[in-house]
Amino acid sequence: MLYVSYIAISRRGGFDSTHSSKYCHMEFYEFRRDDASIFYEYRSMPPRSKPPSSLFGRRLREARLLVGIPQDRLGVAIGLDETTASARVSRYETGVHAPPVEIAARLAMVLNVPTPFLYCEDDELAEVIQTWYRLSNIERQRLLTLLRTKPDQS
Repeated sequence: MLYVSYIAISRRGGFDSTHSSKYCHMEFYEFRRDDASIFYEYRSMPPRSKPPSSLFGRRLREARLLVGIPQDRLGVAIGLDETTASARVSRYETGVHAPPVEIAARLAMVLNVPTPFLYCEDDELAEVIQTWYRLSNIERQRLLTLLRTKPDQS
């Protein structure tokens, strides 16, 4: 949906307040042509949220939203310049750019996820990776023992 607001300064030197879509375009055009010497039109679009086009971007956005950190703060937390942090993280999320492995490792550290999670193609395996990451060393050893002793089903 497109929201249109109009501000007009009349030829008589007065300022006419903002009008928001209460005029149809033709009526307002007539008002503008007849009564205003300076005319400004502001169009505001709803915010765009481009879905991630890469697997890495999808995983990165998922992890960032779970933590609840905005793109600019995430970028600054991994050492990016404040002026470009949000844009760079956005480019990583949308798949425009792929970060170097060192940057991906820093992103994973700040988001408290393992780096392989960001690259994992299988959703179930990604969940296993996250669960493994959160296990203690003792729990990991128990799980490994269980997996190694499980008889083959073939």
